[in-house]
Amino acid sequence: MTTTTLCRTLLGGILALPLTLLGVFASSSTHADDAPLYDRLGGLPAISLAVSEFVDDFIEDPLIMANPAVAEQKTTEAAPYIKFQVTALVCELSGGPCQYTGKNMREAHDGLGVTAEEWDRMVEIFVATLDTLEVPETEQQELLDLLGPTRDDIVMAGG
Repeated sequence: MTTTTLCRTLLGGILALPLTLLGVFASSSTHADDAPLYDRLGGLPAISLAVSEFVDDFIEDPLIMANPAVAEQKTTEAAPYIKFQVTALVCELSGGPCQYTGKNMREAHDGLGVTAEEWDRMVEIFVATLDTLEVPETEQQELLDLLGPTRDDIVMAGG
């Protein structure tokens, strides 16, 4: 999928959003067990909502922003780009039609000195976002299992 197609899909999804996507997540457990995680999460509109809320909370978190290198790069000005890239990554990893074309995780986080504590806090924020949006626990765990291996490429300080 090209970036233009992805942007059109994302824009179309946003324009087609109901007043709330909570129902999308809450009803995702009614999908067939063999449906891709992408579909069970609610597709691109629901994934982009979750990522958007997560990034907004992430860049406001005092523990994470106490790292000067992270604070310098993960700003409100950079948030739209971060949201786009993370949405594409989650979409692709969950079996959706998106193709992540950003830097690999090691490159994207090089020089940030992300600690294990900061990683753990980021996971807490992500899980809290998924909880708020009523993403079922099974889908949450499956998503965390897909994203978990990125830890080794992101955490570069303090193990």
